[in-house]
Amino acid sequence: MRRKNVIFVLVFFVGLAWGGLKGDAAEVIQADLFLKKEDRSAATANITGWGRILEAVNESGENVTIQFSAGKYYMDNTLKVPSNVTIEGETADPRQSQLVFIAPKQGITTEAANVANPKYIRNVTIRNMSIRYDIDPVIMSGHQYAFSLINLAGDYKDDSTSLAEPYERLDNIQIDNIIADGNEQANSIIYLGGVKSGSVKRSQIRNSNLQSGIAMEYCQTMQIEDNVIENMGRTGIVMYRGNGGSGTKQISIMRNQIRDWMQRYGKQHFYAPANMEYSPEDRKSMVDGGIDSYGAGNNNIVIDSNTLISGEGSDRYNPSNIEINNIERKKKDQMALELPLQHQVEQDKDGKIIAGSIDADLQKNMTGYTAIRLSGAENARVTNNFVQLDSYDNFAFMALYERDRQGVKTTPKNIIIKNNDFNASGRMRYPIRILSGAVNKSRGISIENNRFNIDGLVDNYYKVMIEVRNPVELLTVTDNQAIWDKQINGWVTVADTGTFNAVNQLILWGNSGSKKTDVTRGLNPVMPSTLKVVTEPLPSPTIPFIGSFYTGFATYTVGDTNIKGRIDNNTGHYQIVGLFIDGIGIKNTTMNSDGSFLINVKGNNITSHSKVVLRYRVNGVETYDSEMQVKITE
Repeated sequence: MRRKNVIFVLVFFVGLAWGGLKGDAAEVIQADLFLKKEDRSAATANITGWGRILEAVNESGENVTIQFSAGKYYMDNTLKVPSNVTIEGETADPRQSQLVFIAPKQGITTEAANVANPKYIRNVTIRNMSIRYDIDPVIMSGHQYAFSLINLAGDYKDDSTSLAEPYERLDNIQIDNIIADGNEQANSIIYLGGVKSGSVKRSQIRNSNLQSGIAMEYCQTMQIEDNVIENMGRTGIVMYRGNGGSGTKQISIMRNQIRDWMQRYGKQHFYAPANMEYSPEDRKSMVDGGIDSYGAGNNNIVIDSNTLISGEGSDRYNPSNIEINNIERKKKDQMALELPLQHQVEQDKDGKIIAGSIDADLQKNMTGYTAIRLSGAENARVTNNFVQLDSYDNFAFMALYERDRQGVKTTPKNIIIKNNDFNASGRMRYPIRILSGAVNKSRGISIENNRFNIDGLVDNYYKVMIEVRNPVELLTVTDNQAIWDKQINGWVTVADTGTFNAVNQLILWGNSGSKKTDVTRGLNPVMPSTLKVVTEPLPSPTIPFIGSFYTGFATYTVGDTNIKGRIDNNTGHYQIVGLFIDGIGIKNTTMNSDGSFLINVKGNNITSHSKVVLRYRVNGVETYDSEMQVKITE
């Protein structure tokens, strides 16, 4: 009886060993059986060993786990990953098991990108590992930075492909608890394309070269959550085009810590062939965001509870800008001294660069920090995020742009920006910049209950919190708080761009703020939440007219001026409207029953420096003031 038991035990363990190669639903393949550790010279042999592992995986046809024990495994070529595979370290500490790529090639990828015969890849998990590049600098110097450390995508479709042709090549792609370090040699660290569903969670993502930490294209449902992303050449997290969708197709970016983006690509962009056609003073700037929607076609996005921190200090420039300045200074004077990357801003008492300390004309056209950009995005929620930008090269807390590419145009709409804590020191070009906005589901762009703290110079003409540069259908700005230690003229301006520009409906109430040196300075009075200030076009040929309501100053004067407007949902509350120019009442009129009104005044009452205000009031003493831009057509 004892002999039979011994034979049974031996057969059992032999079966386990064979299972390490043959595989079944619970199979675990130990990488040590095929790969050498701690030996850089074994990098080529390890690629051969990986091929033997894949033979066992393909033979199985079931879910297989490839497990790496503690140590470094060197590879000099790409590792292709099939469907139904988990690649993991043996412990929950990702520092223990390390994959090190020593050649300038893609790191981990799949056959989804096989141009001739792409495969549909599903059920891939990478977890509990460290994955990084360590390429000899001499070898690296002869190669373009055109590869990613982890590339799980279908065949890339370039700009000649219609955006209306999204592709789906992968499903159920999970990346969890990894350390991914590009060593400033990977283009992007993690590139995901054509993924139906997946996630990147609880990972440390570091040191891209020219591009991003996590890049997505045509991904439908993704969770990018609880990651630390730092030292990126361009963006921390970017949604290129066609991401998200309707219903449950959502891009969720939550609780990530993103630090130090735009560290390298600004210089690359400045000297790009298309940009080199312009003079250095006129070249286009590079101001992509820590979290960035590039667009077009990005839909149903949640950006919540992230921390974004960047900048070298309130008196320091972005490193790319110093490098560009050094190059341009040498072009002008071969004997010019090279500025250190830590070169400090030298300013006069008004916050202007002291002539000769650096080429001031270049500063407007290089690299800037934008925390969150929503270009080509709709149906997006930006909530509960913390932003700290400390640099002389801050561009914006948020920027919202229209994107038109490959036959698809996406205008920002149904956008909520709420409960965010925006902080900056140094110089800020535009706290919030909006280039176009439409309405979807009765919502345009809503900026609600945010805190803005700017310790430094806001370096644009209008010096307001929100600048609108193209027509916006509906803008809501409510219950925000601002602290600004220098001049502030108000909350919203419609910029004079030389073409028609207006906010069709501006809902503005409950905002407060002050200068640190003047705590009594209010940015905007309170008005009821039901009050909407709406501009109405005048019947032709009645011109000129006030085109939009905003916080700012009149800039033109000519002839007779007609002011026509309406208050939605007034229900008889405000009964009288008066026109005030430079604080002096010019003319009153009675509101019509539907909330509309018309005031006509002579243009010689208005100068280019006049402050124009409409004051709405009831029969008693309750009033609401709205400043506005004078839009004149001769």
